[in-house]
Amino acid sequence: MNRNIILLIGTIALWICSCVEPFNLNIKSDLRLLTIDASLTDSSEEQTISIMESVNSSGKVVAIPVLKVSAELEVNGATRIPFKEKGLGKYALPTTFRAKAGNTYKLFFKKSDGSAYESSVDKMFSVPEIINVHDKFVYNGIDKNFGFEHANYVYLDTKDPVEEKNSYVWSWQLWERQNVCFTCEGGRYFDTPRPAGCKIERGYEGITYDYYCEGNCWEMLFSQELNVFTDVYTNGNPINNRLIAKIPFYNSSGALIEIKQQSVSPSAYQYLKLLAEQVQNNGSLVDTPPAALIGNIKNVTNPKEIVAGFFMVTGVRYIKYWIDRKDPIAQKLTPTGLREQSIREEPLSNIAGRPPLTPCILSQTRTPFKPKGWLD
Repeated sequence: MNRNIILLIGTIALWICSCVEPFNLNIKSDLRLLTIDASLTDSSEEQTISIMESVNSSGKVVAIPVLKVSAELEVNGATRIPFKEKGLGKYALPTTFRAKAGNTYKLFFKKSDGSAYESSVDKMFSVPEIINVHDKFVYNGIDKNFGFEHANYVYLDTKDPVEEKNSYVWSWQLWERQNVCFTCEGGRYFDTPRPAGCKIERGYEGITYDYYCEGNCWEMLFSQELNVFTDVYTNGNPINNRLIAKIPFYNSSGALIEIKQQSVSPSAYQYLKLLAEQVQNNGSLVDTPPAALIGNIKNVTNPKEIVAGFFMVTGVRYIKYWIDRKDPIAQKLTPTGLREQSIREEPLSNIAGRPPLTPCILSQTRTPFKPKGWLD
């Protein structure tokens, strides 16, 4: 039973290792699990890994950063490059580091208690360019539990190389216009006294108000499903009309999507495929996992410890695409908006400045800065 719980926690921990928000699990256990997010790419961005400890406490899984880790990356079985601690469980390679196709890589790290870990060797494969992106509006294109949502299906075309066997992973990031920047429950938003924010007030119990943004604001949404593919039966053939995303009709103003195409090793593909099957197709989080989700990182001082995560080095290509939403506009359809319910505005009053406009605060899911490629 304990092993099943460990594997289940490991599966869902991979989705939450970059945050500290609790994830409801409904399992009573005090198990702790080391969770590694170690996916390096050949992009010019700073290359980081994340080392967290996923703790199941009172039926909730919380990711806690592991600090003071000594980590190194081994290249081609020879050169070792040290990571630098960045805080909150993140460790970064030098900014000059660039992964190269054909090279092999291995991760080593040691915790402050002396526990030593290492990954298996992962090879980086070349990744082709994305040739084309197109979308199609589908009426009632997303089947929800209690109805349907209209959506734009986004597809891409690429050319699979003939010279080698390739496996792919696709993901995306979406920017949508955001009009509401604060929601207050049991009170109202005040600019003063500082700090500004929602203030709980007597007489407003059970009342919720939404406040419009002051200036531009964009919500950032991310893919929630693993989209994996291998060319074992189609090596060298074009990959056409690969469905990448189903984007709900949130806004009539259009949206910007960035698609990321990665080429991964065969072992990484097998791991991600199994992860996708367990997370996306397993019916319920409380079901027993159908197979053991074992990554490629082990504790060399204590081989019995189960470590969640997979070290991989991938080639990556990005492309941005504008979703114009002309079809639903022409059909005079109503956008769903970014909220599950309609906007609840504070009633107008004769008090100057009420209701106030609220700032768009930069975060991992929101930005006041216009995304590159956004069309006004």
